[in-house]
Amino acid sequence: MPGYPCLPARVLLGPSDMAAIDALLALIEAQKATGIVLRAREPPALIGAQGRGLTMPPLDAQIVETFAAEALAPGDLDRLRASGACDAVYRSERHGAFAVEARRDADKLSLKLRHTGAGLAKPAPAAPASRAAAKTAPAAHAGAPSIPTSSPSTGASAAAYSRLAGLIARSLDGDVSDVMVSAGQPLWIRTANGLTASGETIDQQEILGFVDSLLDPPRRRCLDESGSVDLAWEAPAPDAEGTQRLRVNVFRQVHGLALALRPVNRRALALTELNLPESVGALGDLPGGMVLVVGTTGSGKSTTLAAIVELVNRTRARHVITLEDPVEFVYQPRRCLIHQREVGAHVESFATGLRAALRESPDIILVGEMRDRETVSLALTAAETGHLVLSTLHSGSAPMAIDRIVDIFPEHQQAQIRLQVAGSLRAVVTQRLLEGVLPGTRYPAVEILMVNYAVGALIREGKTHQLATQIQTGRDEGMVALDTSLLDLLRAGLISPKVALAAARDPVELQRRLREPR
Repeated sequence: MPGYPCLPARVLLGPSDMAAIDALLALIEAQKATGIVLRAREPPALIGAQGRGLTMPPLDAQIVETFAAEALAPGDLDRLRASGACDAVYRSERHGAFAVEARRDADKLSLKLRHTGAGLAKPAPAAPASRAAAKTAPAAHAGAPSIPTSSPSTGASAAAYSRLAGLIARSLDGDVSDVMVSAGQPLWIRTANGLTASGETIDQQEILGFVDSLLDPPRRRCLDESGSVDLAWEAPAPDAEGTQRLRVNVFRQVHGLALALRPVNRRALALTELNLPESVGALGDLPGGMVLVVGTTGSGKSTTLAAIVELVNRTRARHVITLEDPVEFVYQPRRCLIHQREVGAHVESFATGLRAALRESPDIILVGEMRDRETVSLALTAAETGHLVLSTLHSGSAPMAIDRIVDIFPEHQQAQIRLQVAGSLRAVVTQRLLEGVLPGTRYPAVEILMVNYAVGALIREGKTHQLATQIQTGRDEGMVALDTSLLDLLRAGLISPKVALAAARDPVELQRRLREPR
């Protein structure tokens, strides 16, 4: 049939000697895939395909409904109609058992079918932690995700793990902010002074063996489906005392697998250690509403949120639930009861975790990142119902962050979302991490928007471009302009004029203020 070169005619014209769904499953085997995703009005997408993939136009909604009717039992279909979600197993005489995930969003049905025995890596064998590692991982954190701390005991993966883990561990010191691993390249190390290559060349087989040792089956599935996965990992510390915790992103690229690793502090730092103003810590005292920390990747947003939570932990009795991908800072409960949940390990998604958190009696909910419409909607609901919601967003300023939240939603909902944001948002902290005068040092410059009546009115009316003026005139209400923060760093001798002017909102005005007497 023209236009559908990869889809068997039986799928389009109806079953003859076999169900339409079985003809579709034959494509999974032909392409050496692990599964397939079907969505109404979208082209089918293979999971983990090793062949050339499928090339075809979007599926008609009725075809997807037909597949659902064949893959699901009557009782499963009833659950799908009632709740919009259903998980089941379809057993094909020709192709074996497939896990089926059916989801309906409004009028759009999606099906995910995955061969239950295909493409799953075996979890790395558990290895006993070293004596030093045991000292740094107290039993009080039994709820934290289990992450590898040493190599598997046998096989080629063990050798690859040991060599690459050793290279990464030796590359870590106080100045390193990121380590990148790519086939055919040495390690690439990012410090405050830039990006440099270091050490021996790493081949793809070493990366494959290392990744195979890190990923459990759920994370392997995530990598197969989306092309990347996040997790936490603990490498032997460079000083041989304990371990160094890192946030790891494994991703596919044209030459195979690659990794980006970022060291994280084993403890949340104090605001004074981060050179952040006390007014940032005071945001943890708010009785409810939403606080956003925004900035570019690598600007220290998660570190700032952790400092706020740790200050609350030391000073007030609160129930804190964190939703993270992955868990970075592992908190020692002091005055707070803290439950940390990792996406993929303890909860399916940020949205699922938020929905559950509303029934778990929290005072504070930390959401690692506002990624999608459902997460934003649930976070706004939580903030409106008296919880303090702390989260991050990739954005260069408070007005851009607010517009981005609103723009996630369809146009017909945006007026209502602006009302919700105006009513629930309490503050937006914009952060930039700047190179210090001393080699290897970096300092945050912050801009703080506090939402008062005037700011709320501008948000409701869609006049976010006028918020910069409110920040300039709102000093008495705790607002801080970015250029004022830069000026303070300059006068303290922490950053150079060149760095400050490059980051300034208004470089000319900043130069004028520099010439003024203190």
